[in-house]
Amino acid sequence: MSRGGVPSAVSIDPERPVSREFRRVLADELNIAIEACDSHGSWEVRRRSEAIRRTRKALKRFRAVLDLVKGAIAADDHESMKIASRDFGRRLSPLRDRDVVLALLDALGEQATGRRRREAVRMTGAVLSAAKALPATRDHREDEAVIDEVRNGLEELAKRVVSVDFDAVDRDSVIGRFDRAWRHVRHRFHDDVDEDDDLSRLHENRKRVIRLQLGLAAIRGVNPGAIRRDIRGLKEVASALGRDRDLSMLEAMVAEHADRFPDPEARRRIEAEIADRRGRLQRDAIRAGRDASRRPPVKFRKRLENWWSPQGG
Repeated sequence: MSRGGVPSAVSIDPERPVSREFRRVLADELNIAIEACDSHGSWEVRRRSEAIRRTRKALKRFRAVLDLVKGAIAADDHESMKIASRDFGRRLSPLRDRDVVLALLDALGEQATGRRRREAVRMTGAVLSAAKALPATRDHREDEAVIDEVRNGLEELAKRVVSVDFDAVDRDSVIGRFDRAWRHVRHRFHDDVDEDDDLSRLHENRKRVIRLQLGLAAIRGVNPGAIRRDIRGLKEVASALGRDRDLSMLEAMVAEHADRFPDPEARRRIEAEIADRRGRLQRDAIRAGRDASRRPPVKFRKRLENWWSPQGG
């Protein structure tokens, strides 16, 4: 199945045994990641970037679903698969971040408020390229070595999924994990955040929101319409925080190479453009997070229990 142009595993069938369905979804996500790695061999830069994007997204979905079976599979198995999938994602992060910052500079050049700020964006690109923070060319051989390493690891991880005992994974254990995830997200946006606070820690919230969003996507078959609405609300939060994170990477690069700017005023303009955008995104994320998690945990859990018949467990 494809969501937003990105292949993903088909959600669980609530009429089938839960344990088998969750093993199947985890295996499918790893196969999607492996296929994405295989597609990286293209000489077209855009297709290489898409391969990295698809691999990382499949790994995020894998970790989100893996979180739902925690406590129902052996702790050693869960921890080893969690660490392996997280480390594969981290290996790919530098490749993804490079592409994102380049695309972000292109977008800022078109969207920046005012001629002087647009000129500052162009100067930023030149400064970062000269500092080799944004290489104009890529060593595809180095990228291929990373992708090959990740692909081989994914194949081993797929074998591990097949060997793990999933028999204790059932409807109630999964709903319990959703209950816990919802409580964490709701606490962070209703009890633990103020719009005047230092919002740098919202990026940890982003991880929790994404995990909950992707976990719900894996069970959307139990009530497609209602769950998709929940997913859309959480996705809005994650999207705002994701764009903020990307801007923070660019902000860090500008700070690191501040002394290379020939015009300090130009540097201050790009810093101001980034700060303005980050402020808006963070405020939007808090408001969207409060709205998306407004339902009390007891009601959230009750909805899942009512939608999801226990006969498939």
